[in-house]
Amino acid sequence: MSQLTDNKRLAKNTLLLYLRMFVMMGIGVFTSRVILGTLGVSDYGVYNVVAGAIMMVGFIKSSFASASSRFITISIGKGDSDEMKLTFGGIMAIQCLLAFFIVILAETLGLWLVKTQLVIPEGRLFAALVVYQFSVISCIVNIVKIPYNAEIIAHEKMSAFAYISILDAILRLLVAYSLFITPYDKLIIYGLLLLLVDIIDFTIWYFYCINKFNETRGRIKVNRALSKEVMKYTSWTLTGAVTNMTCNQGINFLLNIFFGPVVNAARGVAFSVQMIIQNFATNFQTALNPQIVKCYANSDYGRISQLVSLGTKFSFYLLLLISMPVILKIDFLLSIWLVEVPQYTSSFIILLLMINLIHSAFANPLIFAINATGDIKVFQIAEGICLILIIPISYLLYKLFNFSPNLIFIVYLIIEGITQIVRSIIVLPRVKIDALQYIRKVVIPIVVVFIIVIAATFFLKNFSDDTWTNFVLLTVIEVLIILGVIFLFGLSNYEKQFVLSKIKNRI
Repeated sequence: MSQLTDNKRLAKNTLLLYLRMFVMMGIGVFTSRVILGTLGVSDYGVYNVVAGAIMMVGFIKSSFASASSRFITISIGKGDSDEMKLTFGGIMAIQCLLAFFIVILAETLGLWLVKTQLVIPEGRLFAALVVYQFSVISCIVNIVKIPYNAEIIAHEKMSAFAYISILDAILRLLVAYSLFITPYDKLIIYGLLLLLVDIIDFTIWYFYCINKFNETRGRIKVNRALSKEVMKYTSWTLTGAVTNMTCNQGINFLLNIFFGPVVNAARGVAFSVQMIIQNFATNFQTALNPQIVKCYANSDYGRISQLVSLGTKFSFYLLLLISMPVILKIDFLLSIWLVEVPQYTSSFIILLLMINLIHSAFANPLIFAINATGDIKVFQIAEGICLILIIPISYLLYKLFNFSPNLIFIVYLIIEGITQIVRSIIVLPRVKIDALQYIRKVVIPIVVVFIIVIAATFFLKNFSDDTWTNFVLLTVIEVLIILGVIFLFGLSNYEKQFVLSKIKNRI
């Protein structure tokens, strides 16, 4: 298949995923406002920390989705229908084992954490426990859905992926509306309705796949050798996922233990904003990932280098364009978005967006590349050791000093930067990307752009008044500055010529 065809497919799939993102983002922003306003800061914080105790398995889910997508994509590239069926069967068997493990863990250690360690407002323990059980079932449904999700992405059927996701967002909007009219405990009803949405999602994914892809139909066959290979790979992705889960949920628990559920609500809002903005890069990267895997299967290292560089620069500049206007007017945006803004929300958002720039832009393309090789043991161990340090370091600092809740995200930002250096040292030689070329063509232009844009943002903040006119004016100025800086300092001569030729053709 020609590189031109691959590029066209990448562009088409990216556009479909951005359509999905804009619809979901609009619904998500409104839904967050309604849910926070209806549940209240305390109940929203309770849901965030209690459901998080089990939904932290979402990080494990992402890890298994990545592993599933890799093996399914490679089997598709080989064109062997029997191997495709065996691969799907092996992955499905692993998901069932994982689901069983999660139930045992959730009903023992997880339940103990909720009952004895978390700070739950008086009179809300019963509701918290009911929501927790709903979250356990929801987690199981999402685990079993992984192979079907991976099938759609590996086959690059992004239109189906986009439309089903949009339906999911609409259903969650209906959930938010239902909180207005229910006469029952809103926290319990919220947890129940989210579970129903997950069940509907799974049903749609399941019937779409068995109608479109032969390997998902009929009796599932399992090949022991192939399943062993999948399990070995998955065990290491699981190691990384457990580390991420421990890190992220550990942050939630530390904030709850030292500062209470109101700060958890602030973290919940900040996390929602982070996810919305992160989707600007994730959608492009979702379309990018299958091509990196297929290039590795064909030993096309030159194309891998091109895709990793393109993915890193495009993701960073895109995130910068979205993040900086938000940081510039964060207090104004929060005031018009939320009825009641939890304390520390704005500072949490700023710090998480900085972390986003490192992880989503720099880390994800390298993670896709190392996952494609299947040789991930050293990578997962090194990354895990680095990231897990966030929790003990933050705990000790909170115990010894009277720091604000912002401290844990500052530690996170510093550790994430160190971790990215470690990732680069491991991954670049493995996929035959020249480190000096990567630094010269990718890292240095990005760093120069970032420094100039940050300086411009803080300068513009001095002229920031909380009015719509000022917001629109400063946003336009900020975007024009960022675009100008990217063009002048962030693109190679070839990329500049390409952009100029496209503009001339449009004119």
